[in-house]
Order: sequence, then structure tokens, then C-alpha cells
Amino acid sequence: MAKKIIFGQFNTKRDIWLKEHIKRFIISTKAAVAYDPFAGDGHLLEAARSIGFQETIGLDIDEKLDWAKNDSLLHIPTIDNAIIITNPPYLTNYSAKRKGVYQSVERYFSNSEYDDIYLIALERMIQTQKYVVAIVPETFINSNFKQKHKLNSITIIEDNCFDDTETPVCVLCFDGRVKDPKAIKVYKNDEYLNTLRYFEEMRIKPSKNIEMAFNDSAGNIALRAVDTTDPNSMIKFMRKDELDYDLNNIKQSSRLITLININKLNRNELDLFLEECNKVLFGFRDRTKDVLLSPFKGNMKNGRRRRRLDYETARAMLEIAYEKVYRRDTLWTISNCSNIH
Repeated sequence: MAKKIIFGQFNTKRDIWLKEHIKRFIISTKAAVAYDPFAGDGHLLEAARSIGFQETIGLDIDEKLDWAKNDSLLHIPTIDNAIIITNPPYLTNYSAKRKGVYQSVERYFSNSEYDDIYLIALERMIQTQKYVVAIVPETFINSNFKQKHKLNSITIIEDNCFDDTETPVCVLCFDGRVKDPKAIKVYKNDEYLNTLRYFEEMRIKPSKNIEMAFNDSAGNIALRAVDTTDPNSMIKFMRKDELDYDLNNIKQSSRLITLININKLNRNELDLFLEECNKVLFGFRDRTKDVLLSPFKGNMKNGRRRRRLDYETARAMLEIAYEKVYRRDTLWTISNCSNIH
């Protein structure tokens, strides 16, 4: 078990990922064979049999398992009239080096542009079969995967599908057809949210026209950039003295809690500015249903997935808030000058 976890091999134990719309997609392909090139304990093929598949085929690199041995990160055999239903291994280039196992997986990364094994696996699967259903880390949504245009749908699963990890996941359904992102559906659990194009258009990028520094001990803006398990303590911009955290622990590498210094900011307007920052933040979360925020392990006590705000998006929010406060302040000044005259 420890070896499997080190190499990012996690086994699904429950079928909570098999939402009705995913089941409908699988059935609509009219595939006769359910095929798992990373079969592991075989739970996904059991799920396939439960929805009517008479023939299932599994492969795995582990020769101790009862499958034909195959290294599916290097090559996946094509099977006629089959749909891949799988949960590939998750392991980044960085994690492999940190765990001291990089030499064992170097051959996979050396010939790929991707830095996570599950993306390499996805590429292999799409090259092999037209139809693919894969349970992968939810970080896929913000990844640089080149073949998102072959997706039929993405489904974020907030419940934990595993017994041995809390990795946030989504289910990808590929149908092999190249399409505009407006035809790719995005779900959260059983609920349809919108199209992939909608969410791509909701992304915000900083213009970097305002000088600001993150992880700056001189900053008087604090950002808790991750949701806690308490729904009342979510991501928020605040005064540094409101932060329940030892500020001496903030380092240049800190990514969850930070102090921000904006040189142009009028200190007398700090509360007004923070109010505007949080309006921008809450509005963004509401419009995007959290789809664009990085997932964080575990859920809040209300069952909602915890999220992390990356600093690039945070910078964009600060810029938007600054411009709103600045324009409001300018209009207030003009209005008051007019009243004086």
C-alpha cells in the first residue's frame, strides 16, 4: 500500500463518481467493452459491469495482480468497440523528486511536455480509444492539457472517492470529437453549472500596473488564501491585525497566508479598499461556482470543497478593487468641489 501511495496509485472504493449524466454518456457510446489500462484492484470494471457491460478488460503494470501486464504510461493497446473507464496514477515531476522515486518514473517525463503522470496517461488513452472516462485530480481544469477540445464533459466530485487519499478529483468524459469549449459541459456533482467556454471567459489576469508585493512583512493587507474547514472562515482579505496567525511564519515561499504591500494605497482608505477586495472575491466565487479556484484537500464542514486562491488571481482582484476605489474617490472629490462652487 505504501508503495502505491508513493507512486500515486489510488484505488476508488465507492461509485459516488458515477453520476447519472456520466452513466448516460457511457451508455450513449454503445461500446461493448469496458477497458481499464490502469486496472489496479478492478473496482472501476466492477462499476462497469453494474451498468451492463458483459465484457471487461484490465491491464496493469503490477504483475502480482490478475491482469495482463502492461506499462500503459508508455503504450496502450487499442481494443475494438471499447470505452476506457479508469483512474490513472497521479504523480508530479516535483513530487517524484521529493519522494526520491524520480529515477523510477523519469522515462515517462523525459518524452512528454507534461509534468504530471495523469496528464501523460490521458494523452496515451486519447491516442488509443475514442471514448475515455477518467477520474483525475481536479487540477486538470487549470492545467495546460492540449486536448481539452475533445471533452464531452467535466464533473467535479466533492465527495471523497478514495479510502487512501483526499485528493480532490473530477471525472472527464472524452468523446473524441473536436469541438468549441461552448459545447463542453461542466458539472459539480449532479448539477450542471455551465460550459467550459463560460468558465474560461471568467478567468482574470493581472495587468501588473500597480506595484504590490506578496509575503512582505511591511504589508498591512493580510490574505488568508485558503478556506478552512469552518464555512465562516473562508478565503478573505483583511487587516493584518485580524489574522489569527503568527506573522513571523510568513516566508517568501508562503502560499496559503500572506501579507501584501501596495505602495500606492492611501492608508486612510484601507477599510474601504478591503471591503471592495472582498466584494470582488465573493463575486468571482459566486459567478464561477469556485470552478477556477484551485482545489484544496478535504471539504468544509458543510461538504463544500475547500479552495485556494493563487496569488496571480489575487493580484488581479486587488487591481480591480484598487481601480474601483480610486475612481470612486475621484468622483467624490469632483462632486464635493462642484458643491463648494
